[in-house]
Amino acid sequence: MTPPRDSDRPRLPGLLLVDPDPRVRDALARAMENEGWRVWSAADGTSAVEIYHQNRDQIDVALVDLLFPGLQGGRLLAELGQLDPDLVRCAMSGGVNAYTASAFRRMSGTPLFTKPLDTHALACALHEMMAPVSPK
Repeated sequence: MTPPRDSDRPRLPGLLLVDPDPRVRDALARAMENEGWRVWSAADGTSAVEIYHQNRDQIDVALVDLLFPGLQGGRLLAELGQLDPDLVRCAMSGGVNAYTASAFRRMSGTPLFTKPLDTHALACALHEMMAPVSPK
C-alpha cells in the first residue's frame, strides 16, 4: 500500500504564536502542536509580520502577547488584520487583571486569553473561532 501524499492529508490548522519570552513561546508551541496545530513562533512584531507574509496561506490564527517591546501586541494585531481581515486574531497576557481583560475585549473586539493558559481549552476556543471562516 502506498502511503498518502501530503496533498491527500488534511491540513493542520496554522497558528502564528508571538511571545517575547522564549520559555513561554517554546512551551506553548509544543503544547499547541500536541493539540494538533502547526505552529510558527515569533519573538517580536517585526518577525511575526515577516513569518505571516511567508506563510499566510497556512496560518489561520494569530495569538499575540500584548506586552512586548517594539511593535506592541495591540498594534501587531491591527496590522495583521489589515493584511488579512479574515485572519482570526487573539491576544494573550499574564499582566492584566479581569477588569482590564474585559475592557480590552469590549474596546477591541479581540478575544484575550490570560496566562497561564489551559492549552486544551485554548485549542478548543481557537477551533470554535475558526469555524465561520472559510478555508484559505
